[in-house]
Amino acid sequence: MDRKTIFAFALIILVFLLLPYYYRLISPPKAPSDSTRQGLPENVADSARGAPTQTTPEAVSSAPRDTLSVPSPGDFSLEAKPRDVVVETPLYHMTFSTRGAVLTGCLLKSYAGQSDGKVQMIRPGSTENLNLVLYRAGNPLNLKDVRFSSDQQEISVASGDQGSITLAAETSSGGRIEKRLVFYGDSYRFDMQLQAQGISDLDPYYELYWGSGLAITEADTAQDIYYSKAYAFMGGELEKFDAKGDRTMGGGAEGETQWVAQRGKYFEVALLPRSKPASGAIFGIEAQPLLGRYRPKVFSTALRMKGVLTESDDAFAVYCGPIDQKLLTQVHPKLETTMNWGWTVIEPFSKLILWTLKGLRTFIPNYGVVLIVFSVLVKVVLWPLTQKSTKSMSRMAAIQPKLKELQEKYKANPEKLNKAMMQLYKDEGVNPFSGCWPMLLQMPLLYGLFIVFRSTIELRRAPFMLWIRDLSMPDVVAQLPFQIPMYGSQVAILPILMGVTQLLMSRIMITDPKQKLTVYFMPIFMVLIFNSLPSGLNLYYALFNLWTYLQQMMLKKQGLIASVSPSGK
Repeated sequence: MDRKTIFAFALIILVFLLLPYYYRLISPPKAPSDSTRQGLPENVADSARGAPTQTTPEAVSSAPRDTLSVPSPGDFSLEAKPRDVVVETPLYHMTFSTRGAVLTGCLLKSYAGQSDGKVQMIRPGSTENLNLVLYRAGNPLNLKDVRFSSDQQEISVASGDQGSITLAAETSSGGRIEKRLVFYGDSYRFDMQLQAQGISDLDPYYELYWGSGLAITEADTAQDIYYSKAYAFMGGELEKFDAKGDRTMGGGAEGETQWVAQRGKYFEVALLPRSKPASGAIFGIEAQPLLGRYRPKVFSTALRMKGVLTESDDAFAVYCGPIDQKLLTQVHPKLETTMNWGWTVIEPFSKLILWTLKGLRTFIPNYGVVLIVFSVLVKVVLWPLTQKSTKSMSRMAAIQPKLKELQEKYKANPEKLNKAMMQLYKDEGVNPFSGCWPMLLQMPLLYGLFIVFRSTIELRRAPFMLWIRDLSMPDVVAQLPFQIPMYGSQVAILPILMGVTQLLMSRIMITDPKQKLTVYFMPIFMVLIFNSLPSGLNLYYALFNLWTYLQQMMLKKQGLIASVSPSGK
């Protein structure tokens, strides 16, 4: 490939990385019509609008949620001194409060959190996770401050077993509401059954909320906030809600709803109706103060259920755990759509890469070694294509004198020049684009690896060796006191090693003395771009370049690559 082609591919890679931000800038989603508000109760409809596939702050009203801001306990007693109800399994340590029977803690035992602790999914002070809001004559009966009693204060569920607790609240007139929770020793999912008796004049709808967002679990706060979003699966389509945490707003949409969910970078909670689909979903976000340089996103999501709770019990499933494809699909086949697989064209590559890496991981205990094996496998698959393209490039180099003759002969007639060049390529059996195929095939693979290493739980905090302690993050060894454009302020080793292998490969593949600048431009450009990317991606790319360099050396010995150096010697 000549200098212009190399430069073009450098620009393509840059566009590939920046395209999502460009689309977000020029094509924000349109706000839905007010028709989706029909059927919501008046106090919710005033602040609700239909949620589009990508809901933005402009697509919902700026009014705060009324539903959870006005406590109306009716005849229920308020809880002044809440007590904790503890659930212990091999996977998590959960805490429920007798005030509102809400979930106030979910510590995941298998995942390291910040400050050498375990991951805590629940934000401090949360009071609205699994909160129940009933309605009477259109007025909310918010149970988040109501006193509940528990039949057990603590249960321990072993692997393979199940256990349950019942949290109940009673009215002064003998009415009763129960939350029966069933836990499984080997699952992040638990079940909940709602029952109500002796409470009159309830409206034929109610709401189940996850209203306090999720805790930030990662040291890289910016990345955790970036991936934080809320979802609803409605009418067979995924509806997404995302907004900055600088103002409070709420919205909702009607339609058959299979589940609502919230996620951070690696962990997710989902509410799924089991006895019947929900009739709608409600989204919200609450304004938050800056946390250092960034502002957290504290979402609220709710299932809107039809029916009078005193007339029939309703069952739900709750998932509170890692964003793991297998675990999510076990809860609901479409829950994995909340995972980030990249663009539609990239998704098959991302899934295939993750499947392959997990398969290799069953035999190889270290993901760094898995990457070495994976890079070898990819090189073996692409070997014939690379060899064919190298031979074609060698033939292209051989016909350069003839091309120059044609360019001189037809320099005043571009049309005849193009026809003459095409005829020359045909006569010599040369495809001028064949040398680019390995790079083109690598691009979706490279982007798929970027997605997998940056956002899948399997690679979170996966160590390799020496200074490479987390393959999902850059292998930073030092911080500069200043910013370098495109590079940043952090110094990582693997991008530099990748640049060295790129230089070695360029020196042996680019033999035209006029392209000397290209030999050094591409490695420097790649180091700048890849410095902030996951170390696993840089490790793979450095290894793939190394295998390609060794292949080119072998082909050079076979006489398939010219021995002229870029310096012309």
